[in-house]
Amino acid sequence: MTTSTVALVGAICHRHRELLPLLDEHLQDNDGELLPHLLLSDVVRWLSALKDDEGRCQQIWTWLENAYADGDDDEKDLVAVSGVEMIPDPGLPGSGMRSMLGPSLRGVDPWLG
Repeated sequence: MTTSTVALVGAICHRHRELLPLLDEHLQDNDGELLPHLLLSDVVRWLSALKDDEGRCQQIWTWLENAYADGDDDEKDLVAVSGVEMIPDPGLPGSGMRSMLGPSLRGVDPWLG
């Protein structure tokens, strides 16, 4: 955990306020400690469960694409490992999110890269 990864997950939750309940639950489950990799993987699982809101899902992946492009090495690692790599395997529910990835994130997806 670094300052920049904590800031990244805080920023995405602030920008996409529908993620605040995930942040709240995460903090409760971890005795108030923010664990960026766990939280971002929770976000991807939450996105996988969205069935009727492709627009919202796309907005969050676009935000993550920009964060990855502008991020330091720790932020890039966070988005790649606990974001992109958490997308369900092809054929599983939620795997269609791969089509929402921008060029930078497509390059780190093990199924597309």
